[in-house]
Amino acid sequence: MPRAQTASRQAPHPLPNPAPNPAPNAAAHRASDPGRAPQAGVTTPRPRRPRRPVNGVVTLDRRHLYILPTRSGLGFAVLLMAMLTTSLNYNISLGFALTFLLVGIGMSCMWMAYRNLLDLEISAGPVSPPFAGDVAEFALQVANHDGGARIGVEAVVSRGGMADAAPALTLDGLGQGVLAVRMDAPRRGRLALPRVTVSSRFPFGLFRVWSHADFPVATCVYPAPDRHAPPLPVVAQPDADSDDGDLGVVSDDGIDQLRKYRPGDPLHRIAWKHSARTGRWLSRTGQVPRQPGCWIDWDSLPLTMDTEARLSRLCAWVLAAGDQFDIGLRLPGVEIPPGHGAAHRRACLEALAIWPERRAA
Repeated sequence: MPRAQTASRQAPHPLPNPAPNPAPNAAAHRASDPGRAPQAGVTTPRPRRPRRPVNGVVTLDRRHLYILPTRSGLGFAVLLMAMLTTSLNYNISLGFALTFLLVGIGMSCMWMAYRNLLDLEISAGPVSPPFAGDVAEFALQVANHDGGARIGVEAVVSRGGMADAAPALTLDGLGQGVLAVRMDAPRRGRLALPRVTVSSRFPFGLFRVWSHADFPVATCVYPAPDRHAPPLPVVAQPDADSDDGDLGVVSDDGIDQLRKYRPGDPLHRIAWKHSARTGRWLSRTGQVPRQPGCWIDWDSLPLTMDTEARLSRLCAWVLAAGDQFDIGLRLPGVEIPPGHGAAHRRACLEALAIWPERRAA
């Protein structure tokens, strides 16, 4: 009895409760930590590596050319398999010969399609700024440094609105050409050229060869000019009847500026008809008479007009001024002094395109 009691007293202690499984907590910790590698079986989108130009040029080398059969190519392969199966079943010698001939033609097409884009050099060309609602056209310069011709080279953008497809480019040996990429420009502002895909389906459309290029090119989309804009508010014209001033007249060759004859003026610059008509000697300068500068002001428009309508009205006035007026532009936070010429007009239109991004610091 004492031994039995001792044995009962020395019974083994019950095992402690097992520790909770740390897997869920660890999984939650890994999921909350963005720096950790993803778990097995979880697919994450791979970042797309940009294909930047080197010294402004993208070369379509062997490492960056991809080729896959098109739908026509897959149908051609199915046809070859059917011809081969039929020739095997019925032991048709001519069927074997025709099948293998077509296989050889298909392999030649694959090599010619790959060779059509190999080692082409592409660089970004000039861009014409469009107006909102028009089509922006980016020009890509394509150079062929090989003696063989390149036929049916196309270029499209990978994303964004597309306009009508540009015609394919064909280059002769050692030739150069321009490949147009057209995009819709529905809104004003900056429009960057997205990733460009250069492709070709030459010779028979059985295979498609393509490559990518990322050019850091952008353009400004100007506001759409107001079609019903009132006339440009300008100041009064200078007095042209003064003896010392310039006299602007319209001749058969356009607008000429006449002034009083000065000793030493060449004879071919003398306006003989006007001199005989006015009774005094006049010399032709051949310059268009300029009118004094005026301000195209944001605050001069009605308060009921919204922002886009104001910008459209100002854009129409800038275009209406042309080179006949020295115009200045005033926007909230932006002031461009009066000037003229294509560069000044482009500066005014760009300020309207990117406003309110461009403000005075």
